[in-house]
Amino acid sequence: MSWWGGWFKGAFQGGALTNKDEGAQANRPPPSRTASNIVVTDERAMMISAVFACVRLLVNTGATLPMGFYRRTADGREALDLDHQLCQLLKYTPNNFMTAKEFRAAMFTQRVLWGNAYAKIKWMGDNPVSLTPLKPEYMTVNRGNNGLIYTYNTSNGIKEYKQKDIFHLKGFSTDGIVGMSALGYARETLGLSVSADMSASKSINGQANATLELDDYPTDQQKQQLRDMYGAGANTVEFSDNLMIIPGGMKYNAVSMPPDDLQLLQSRQFQIPEICRFFGVPSVMVDGAAGATAAWPASYEQQVLSFLTFGLKPYLEEWEDAVINSLLVGPDRKNIFAEHVVDGLLRTDSAGRSEFYSKMTQNGIMTRAEARKKENLPFIEGSDELTVQVNLTNLDDLDKVADQGTNNAKP
Repeated sequence: MSWWGGWFKGAFQGGALTNKDEGAQANRPPPSRTASNIVVTDERAMMISAVFACVRLLVNTGATLPMGFYRRTADGREALDLDHQLCQLLKYTPNNFMTAKEFRAAMFTQRVLWGNAYAKIKWMGDNPVSLTPLKPEYMTVNRGNNGLIYTYNTSNGIKEYKQKDIFHLKGFSTDGIVGMSALGYARETLGLSVSADMSASKSINGQANATLELDDYPTDQQKQQLRDMYGAGANTVEFSDNLMIIPGGMKYNAVSMPPDDLQLLQSRQFQIPEICRFFGVPSVMVDGAAGATAAWPASYEQQVLSFLTFGLKPYLEEWEDAVINSLLVGPDRKNIFAEHVVDGLLRTDSAGRSEFYSKMTQNGIMTRAEARKKENLPFIEGSDELTVQVNLTNLDDLDKVADQGTNNAKP
C-alpha cells in the first residue's frame, strides 16, 4: 500500500467517518472532553441562547406546518379520507399521551439536536396504530445482513427492534444509515461558547479578581493554611473564583479586566454564526444585531422563502419520505404520498394576496372557491367555476361568447 493509501485510510476510517459494513453504526465523533475543557451535554447545549433559538425556530416552524396525505390518480391526486390510518396517527392521536403536534415537536427536536429521531411503531396487521418516541441517546443502530437492527438500552434491560418496528428520521450522513449529530460535531464550538459564557459571568461578578503575593516560598503546610484561610485553589475556568497564591511579596492586587479588554463580547458574538452554521439557520434570524452586515433578502417574503428553501425544506422532506417508507406496506407505498402545506408560511400582506388571487382567478388558474378556502372564508354557490377576464365568463362558455361576438359584428 502506498503512503497516500495508508494516510487516506487512517484519516477517514480511523476518524470513524465511514462505518463498517456490519455491526454498530456511529453518528458522531468519539466522546471526549473539548479543548476548552468543557463537557457539553444536550441539556447544557440548550442553555446556549443561540442553540436554543435555532432549535426553537426549526421545531416551532416545522412541527406546526400541516402535512397532507394524498393518493395518486389519473387526474393528479386526491386527499386521503380523514379516517385513513396515516391521518389518524399524524393528524390526531399518534399515541395515548401525545397530540400530533406534541409528537412531531418531540421528534423534530431530537432530529435537530441528535441528527436522528426514533419512534416505536405498533402494528395491527398491516396498519400502524401507534407511534411512541424513543430517546436517541439510548439507541444504537446495527447493520445486519437482513436489514437494520435497533438496539435500545432501557432501565429494564436492552431491547432489540426490527427495522419495520422503528420510525426513523435521519439527517444527512456518509452512509445513509444514521444521521450525523449536530451536537457531536459542534462540540468544540459549543464548548468554546460555554467557556466564554462562564468567563464572562465570573468577570462580571468580580470573581477571580485578587492575588496574594508572599515574600518567601511557602511550605506545603503554609500553602494548606492559606487555602483554609482564603479558599485559594486551582486557577481553572471552573474554580476561577478562588484566590491565586503568588510567592514573593505578600501583597493584595486587584485583577479586574473589562469584558471588552478580554474580548469576551466579540467572542460570544462570533459564536452565534458559528452555531447557526451547524443547524442550517441564517444567523440574522437568530441574532437581529447582525442584520446590518448579513447578506439577506430585502423583502420579508424573500426572507421566509430563503429560510424555507435552504433551512427547513430538508427536514420536511425527511418526514415525508419516512412516513411512506416506515408506515405503509405493499402497493400503498407507490400510490400514496405525503406533502407539507407551506402556503401559510409564505402568505404575504393583504395587498399582495389580493393581487395574487386576482391574477389567478381572472386567468382561469384558480376558482374563487379555492381562493376563499385559502382565506378560510365560507363557500359561496357558483364560486367553483374557472373564469377568465373576458367578462369573467366560464371556460365552457367561451365558444358561445366568441360566436356571439361574431354574430354581433358589423358587416
